[in-house]
Amino acid sequence: MLPIDVVDFPFFDTKNGILTMIQSASVKAGKKLPFEIKRVLIMKGMKEGDVRGGHTHHKTRQIIFAISGGCTINLDNGKEKNSVRLDKFNQGVILESYTWHTMEKYDPDTILLVLADSEYDEADYIRNYKDFLKFVS
Repeated sequence: MLPIDVVDFPFFDTKNGILTMIQSASVKAGKKLPFEIKRVLIMKGMKEGDVRGGHTHHKTRQIIFAISGGCTINLDNGKEKNSVRLDKFNQGVILESYTWHTMEKYDPDTILLVLADSEYDEADYIRNYKDFLKFVS
């Protein structure tokens, strides 16, 4: 089974709400991202039966958070598959390059946040599963 890299970021219950902090890899202490952030994506409005993702990247690494609600993330490296339920706002799943991924089974009002280590480049995407298998075989 494909191992899933889940990162729990610390959160603090302050007198007026709960705060979590996501910092770059240059920070000296605590949990940190394994890369510098160059792109941020926010997704909302998904319905329970919707499936998003369905692609991978040649180079881009990402981490995905459910900052509200939750969903199931399916990961596939061409040899192994695994799924994880993402529903904690301070927990992120790392999506390495050449990891095919889909998100599904959304809770109502789910909002996903994706932090990526590269700017958008269509040439970095593999959107056909059979093409993906050629790269990882």
